Amino acid sequence: TLGSTSTICSDKTGTLTQNRMTVAHMWFDNTIIEADTSEDQSGCQYDKTSEGWKTLSRIAALCNRAEFKAGQENVPILKREVNGDASEAALLKCVELAVGDIKGWRARNKK
Repeated sequence: TLGSTSTICSDKTGTLTQNRMTVAHMWFDNTIIEADTSEDQSGCQYDKTSEGWKTLSRIAALCNRAEFKAGQENVPILKREVNGDASEAALLKCVELAVGDIKGWRARNKK
C-alpha cells in the first residue's frame, strides 16, 4: 500500500527539459548524496569504495536497458546519445562517469 512506500521515482521530461534527465541526488549508506555531474568527477563528495555505492552502481548499470549509441567513444559521456528511456539514460551516464566500463560489466554479467 502507499503507506509503506519509502521511495517514489518519477519520470517527467520533455516539455521544458528537451527530453534530457540527469541524476541530481542519490541515497545510499543512509545519506542523501549530491551527484557529481562534471565530466572529470572533480566534485565527487562520496566514498566510491562504500558497499552502499558499490551496490547502487551495480544495480543502476546492470538493471538498465539503456545503451550508448555506437561510435561515440570520443564524445564526453554527458553529451553522448543514448538508446533507451530518459530515466535509464540518466542512470547509465551517472554510473559510466563514476565507474566507467559499463559495457564490460554487462558483458561479464549476462542477463
